[in-house]
Amino acid sequence: MRTLIRLAVLPILALALTACGDPDDNGGASAGPMSEATFEPSRGLPEGVEKTLDSPAGVVVGTDGQIHVVTYGSSSNPAVVRQVRAEGQTVTVQVSAVEGRAATMDYVPTTSTFILPDSVDPKQPITFELSDFGPVEIAAAEPGAEAWVERPE
Repeated sequence: MRTLIRLAVLPILALALTACGDPDDNGGASAGPMSEATFEPSRGLPEGVEKTLDSPAGVVVGTDGQIHVVTYGSSSNPAVVRQVRAEGQTVTVQVSAVEGRAATMDYVPTTSTFILPDSVDPKQPITFELSDFGPVEIAAAEPGAEAWVERPE
């Protein structure tokens, strides 16, 4: 009976300790406000976006103002948004595949979606730093705006 009680207390204790953590703790890194990315990125392109093979990644503003980051690559281990931080009009987007996971040799689009951090003025030009893919800039976060990373020649 005591073992049963101990097993029941462990999850409650773990939950209580988790709640004590600082939600703004970013491991000591100095960075601006964070945004929330989708937990389940989707395969394919946002509505109205035409497929391109000329770029490995880009940013599209959806009709609802959400930011869609599109990456092309493996369908089994796509590069997806892991974290978003803003400082001024620069939005740093951590985009990566899962390190060490096998990847297929296909080349398909995957879309990760997030809300633009409140500190960014959507009516001004915005630069998105897309990890190893590189930067892109849109004139404003207006629905339908797109910017694609240029491939090195």
